[in-house]
Amino acid sequence: MRKVILLICFLIIVSVICLKNMNNTVETSTDTISQNNTIGNNLLENELDGKEIAFLGDSLIEGYGSEHGGFEYYLQKLLPNSKIINNSKSGSTVTNNTGIDNIVMINQVKTLTANPDIIIFNGGANDIIGYGMEFLNNDLKKEIGTVNKNLEEMSDENTVIRDFEEIIIELQKKFPKAELCYLQLFLIDDETINKIVKDKSNISEMKSRRDKFYIQIKLLCEKRGVKYVDVSDTFDETDKNFRKEDWIHLNDEAYKIISEAILEELK
Repeated sequence: MRKVILLICFLIIVSVICLKNMNNTVETSTDTISQNNTIGNNLLENELDGKEIAFLGDSLIEGYGSEHGGFEYYLQKLLPNSKIINNSKSGSTVTNNTGIDNIVMINQVKTLTANPDIIIFNGGANDIIGYGMEFLNNDLKKEIGTVNKNLEEMSDENTVIRDFEEIIIELQKKFPKAELCYLQLFLIDDETINKIVKDKSNISEMKSRRDKFYIQIKLLCEKRGVKYVDVSDTFDETDKNFRKEDWIHLNDEAYKIISEAILEELK
């Protein structure tokens, strides 16, 4: 009887030891998986580090209103081994009829001499509201136009969308290996237009131009194989915590937040 009891005790002890070892193995495996996930995430976060990234566009890209320089500064901090090139210029239009150096976006393409892996660009805000704000000549205004879905054919002639398509084609021709990304920073809402348009008789026209542009630019990106990076919901566009007093331009906190959002979208 005593032998039976001792055998049972021995079996219980062995079972406890085995169970403990199994738990340790599971915990180790879990830790390993967790570590691997962390490493994977770090690799994912850093996969853009070392890339050459160029920016084209208007004042929102250039960093007007930022003490540090907008995206160029904050992305450089996030990607310390990357080369960030900012070839944008405040007041820039897609419309190709002002003829003023880099204020016309096609000229930003022509003057970009680097060999970027990624090209991020915006454009269209000044073509939508610049005239209503009376800092661009009304005689230069073009209709927004529509996208021709046929890849072999261009969109409406002598329109903003046609000019934008030419910009994209020129980028693809000049930088065939670069990934092109259109950056939708924010959607100009009715409240913003009501506040910034000086001649109130232009309000309905500005809203109409805005609505048409937003629809057509997504179609154009789809047609030409451009990545549409939408960070417009990063924060409320009329939130004054992220805007300068003009209701349009961004402050440094906004540039910091959007820079992080851009990297998330690009990953």
